[in-house]
Amino acid sequence: MFRKLAIVSVVCLFSANVMAQGAGDWIARVGLGHVNPDTSSGNLAVAGSELPGYQIDVGSNTRPIVNLTYFATDHIGFEVLAAWPFEHDIDGDGVLDGAGKLGETKHLPPTLSLQYHFMPGAAFRPYAGIGLNYTTFFSTSTTDTLDGALGGPSSMSIKDSWGFALQVGADFDITDTLFLNFDLRYIEIEADARIRTQTAAGEVRSQIKADIDPLVFSAAVGFRF
Repeated sequence: MFRKLAIVSVVCLFSANVMAQGAGDWIARVGLGHVNPDTSSGNLAVAGSELPGYQIDVGSNTRPIVNLTYFATDHIGFEVLAAWPFEHDIDGDGVLDGAGKLGETKHLPPTLSLQYHFMPGAAFRPYAGIGLNYTTFFSTSTTDTLDGALGGPSSMSIKDSWGFALQVGADFDITDTLFLNFDLRYIEIEADARIRTQTAAGEVRSQIKADIDPLVFSAAVGFRF
């Protein structure tokens, strides 16, 4: 008896048509996203001279996210990801490990993805996607720690970045109109930072590059319209 009930429950989970989605539908999701960078840093170059081991690390952050998906077919969707600006500390690494916070920055990571939805007519709907990310950095600043290490007050800017993105996720029905979403992404992001320092001898320019390449996990509530 219990075995039959279990089988029926599983069949219902994967075949229910409560939130069936198809060509021409739109879905929206709102929730929280956690960005966990996997930083691989190059060496700091001061006035063109590279300093081996002088590297950086980028901290994680959680912020509200929103995404919108349009279904071109029952299985194919196009998604746009947007978010509230993420804030990240820039810390010392390598030789600079333990030096503390060197700066901070904000970024926006809009991403356009092509998705394949495996079971669009079910109550449990897994999907996978590949896309293009554009990351813009702004409100970047330095700390007294970096100013002291470079010999004077400094300013920092980070070039915008383009890269690919991969994702897997799933939607789970709550009611006839709402569903839960869990999503995991890998996003390719490069931070190319330029630093200008005013020293007693004049302006000194420095540069450091780092691959941030974060994993982004999000949990959201979605609805179809």
